[in-house]
Amino acid sequence: MKISNNAKIGMMIAVVIGLLAYLTVKSGDFRFVKEGYTVKVLFKNIDGVSLNAPVMLNGLEVGKVEAIDIVEQPGGTMLQLTVWLEQSARLTKGTRAYVKNMGFLGEKYVGLAVTGSGNGYLEPGSVIYGRDPADMDTLLLDGQEIAKEIREISVNLNERLTKNKEAIDRIVVNVDASMASLRSITANLDERITVNEENIDDTMSRMRSAAVNLDQFTYDLKMNPWKLLYRPKDKRERSIQMLKEERGGQ
Repeated sequence: MKISNNAKIGMMIAVVIGLLAYLTVKSGDFRFVKEGYTVKVLFKNIDGVSLNAPVMLNGLEVGKVEAIDIVEQPGGTMLQLTVWLEQSARLTKGTRAYVKNMGFLGEKYVGLAVTGSGNGYLEPGSVIYGRDPADMDTLLLDGQEIAKEIREISVNLNERLTKNKEAIDRIVVNVDASMASLRSITANLDERITVNEENIDDTMSRMRSAAVNLDQFTYDLKMNPWKLLYRPKDKRERSIQMLKEERGGQ
């Protein structure tokens, strides 16, 4: 049976494609089915996250959202995301989940932030309570309210400044005068200290000497408390003579 040229070309193309596919799978360790597991993430508001949305682990894409279900919880109705993760993406107990944008107006994704492994790892099928995203409408309303309050404060402040302009000017003048007086006092004090520098040093030296003597006297009394009751002979005789003179005078 004679094979046509077109058939030969087709067979050659098929063989080449087969070889390319084999080399790609062999060199890249490519697998058609990746190993992985799923966990549940509960949110009150998923802010537009859709099926097949990427899942990031500390900024690295490691999975996708497989299913979104509405479930009833003790705290009310919540949205349950079934998240598929690669086998290598191990989550520790205490992992936080949140919803974020890729860029300012980009695709929504589920972010996972793991903590240390001291508490162990989550088992497949575990439930994670996510942190609800900020409501943009609420943020805009809050921003408008804050801007309105700032404007009101600015108007009131400007009105107060206008009404009390003269009083503020007087306060500024008084402050300037007080500062001038304070500078003058400081200059005089500095001059007095300079003029009496030797006297001040001498006084400080005497105070230090007195403090040393007082410490020594206190220590001596602690060691010899009987000295408080003992009087030398000359002092006793002087006291007796003074007592006799007082009685003779009477």
